[in-house]
Amino acid sequence: MWCLPHTMMRYLQYERLQELNMTHFDCWPSRFGETVTALELAPEGTGYRARTRFSKFFNLPELMNLFKEVADIKTADQLDLPTPEVEYHNIVARPTGHQQDMVEALSERAAKVHSGTVDPSTDNMRERYVTAINHEENVTKAVTDV
Repeated sequence: MWCLPHTMMRYLQYERLQELNMTHFDCWPSRFGETVTALELAPEGTGYRARTRFSKFFNLPELMNLFKEVADIKTADQLDLPTPEVEYHNIVARPTGHQQDMVEALSERAAKVHSGTVDPSTDNMRERYVTAINHEENVTKAVTDV
C-alpha cells in the first residue's frame, strides 16, 4: 500500500519529487510514514519472525497537498453515491487431509529455504509460486477462450 502513492507521484510528478529530493523511495516514507517492527507468524507456520512494516502516515496534509497538484481527489461524501447494504456471511471450511499434507510439505520446504540449507537455484519457492500462478492463469484463459 505504501509504495502505491509514491509510484503514482514518481509517474506523475517526477520533476516535483526531484525538487523535493524525494525521488528515492526511502526518502518518501521518511517524510510521510512511520514504521513499526513487530513479530509475525512465519510463513511456514512454525514460529515467529520480526518484520518491519509501515504503520501509519504522518504529515498527511502536506502529502495530500503535494498529490493534489496532479490529482483531483473526491471523497465518498462529496460524490454522494448510493451504496448497497452489506450482508456478511461467515463460512467455516475444514481442510481436507490432502490440503493438510500440502501445507505440512510447504512448511518443511519454507523452513529449509529460510534456514539456507537449500540452494535457491534448486528450490526457489517464490519462483515456483509465480510459475504456478501463471500456469493457473493460462489454464483459466484457455478454458474461457473455448
